[in-house]
Amino acid sequence: MTALDKQILKMENTEPVEFLRQYTGGQPLSKQLVQLVYELKKTHAFSNGVINALFEYCLIENNYKIVRTYILQLAEELDEVGVRNAHEVFRYLRERPYQKRQPESSPHVSDDADYNMEYVETNIALIAKQLHELRKEMNLKFNLMNQQLDQIERRLSQVADWLK
Repeated sequence: MTALDKQILKMENTEPVEFLRQYTGGQPLSKQLVQLVYELKKTHAFSNGVINALFEYCLIENNYKIVRTYILQLAEELDEVGVRNAHEVFRYLRERPYQKRQPESSPHVSDDADYNMEYVETNIALIAKQLHELRKEMNLKFNLMNQQLDQIERRLSQVADWLK
């Protein structure tokens, strides 16, 4: 299972209010945001995964700000095309024309491609660093495990010699 598959599975199995709390560091959500979640569930009968994917996409597209009109606009589009899960949300939103991606209340478009590329490069660098740290930790644990196995082999050999 890939990291993306795990992320999508998490989106499908997490309540949207709880999912959004992760972006606030566990802080309570505003009443308006909770109402928006329930409105999406009621009006569009979206699953948790669809709502969570929609919020994540909107947060990333809007510099981690919730733009209600933008979310409702995308929700209408997603409902019209009949998406059923988080994977379909991301596929649809990735393939839609760029002109539709910006919220109507945000007319500024300044170097979005550069910003997105910087975001991607930063995330790649962070992941590479985490991978390097994980590799170091795994090597240390592997070496320790080998030492312990060698010690067990020596003890077993001593017991075998003792039993002879």
